[in-house]
Amino acid sequence: MRVTLEIKKKCSFFWLRGIRSARIDKCCAKCFIGTAYHEVYEGTKYRDKALVELELKPDMRIKAYYLCGLSRGFKYEDNTHVAFVPCEGQNIEIENDKIRLVVTDARQIDFQSYQPNPEGEFTHEQRTCRNWIFANYLLDGMPL
Repeated sequence: MRVTLEIKKKCSFFWLRGIRSARIDKCCAKCFIGTAYHEVYEGTKYRDKALVELELKPDMRIKAYYLCGLSRGFKYEDNTHVAFVPCEGQNIEIENDKIRLVVTDARQIDFQSYQPNPEGEFTHEQRTCRNWIFANYLLDGMPL
C-alpha cells in the first residue's frame, strides 16, 4: 500500500498506526497497540501545508490501519479519521478543503456509525472519541 497525504489547511498534526491490538481503558491514540509511522506525525506537525508519502509493507500481524488528523484548535468536526485494510486493486481517495488522501491497494472501513456499549464505566471523552469507537469495533469482532 502506498499512502499519499497532502495537507491543504493548517493542522495540528496527523498520525498513522498499524494496529495489532486495541484497548478501551484509554482513549485517543493510546487505544491502539501496534506500529506508529512517525514520518506522518513529523511531516504534518503544525504545518500550513505538507506532503507525506510512504509505502506500507505487508505485515500479517496488523489487523487494520488508522489515520487520525487533528485540526488547529482541535475542532471535532474538522478532524480526520480513516480506518483501512489492505485490499489489492482498490484505492481510497478523499479530498476536501483540508486534505487530499490517496491510499492504493486499500479499502476504507466504515465504522463511524458504530455504537459500542462495553461493560464498565467510561467517560464522555472516551465514548465520543472515534479512536475509542474503532478500538471497540475491532474488539467486538466487527467486519474488516
